[in-house]
Amino acid sequence: MDNLMKTKEEVYDLLAGINEDAHDQAYDSWDEAEQEDSEELREDASEEQAGYFRKILEQTPGLLEEAKHYAEQDEDFKSDWEAWYQPWLDGGEGNE
Repeated sequence: MDNLMKTKEEVYDLLAGINEDAHDQAYDSWDEAEQEDSEELREDASEEQAGYFRKILEQTPGLLEEAKHYAEQDEDFKSDWEAWYQPWLDGGEGNE
């Protein structure tokens, strides 16, 4: 076995860090949404953050596959994963 898979905790920690970085990049949009108290702007900020999350995720080979693997096995992991990655942005319903 050439590729040793990271543990669920390692993958989660990496994803949480990526999400923090993505949030930082989308900070201005989140700030505006809070100042305007606008649910629509919050949704826009969330999608913008997910876009940054995906771009950063692409820079870590294999992490997407590992995240999907653990999301299939653990409901709590899946819940956070879907909030961060937003699979429905792929044009599907979010369920495979």
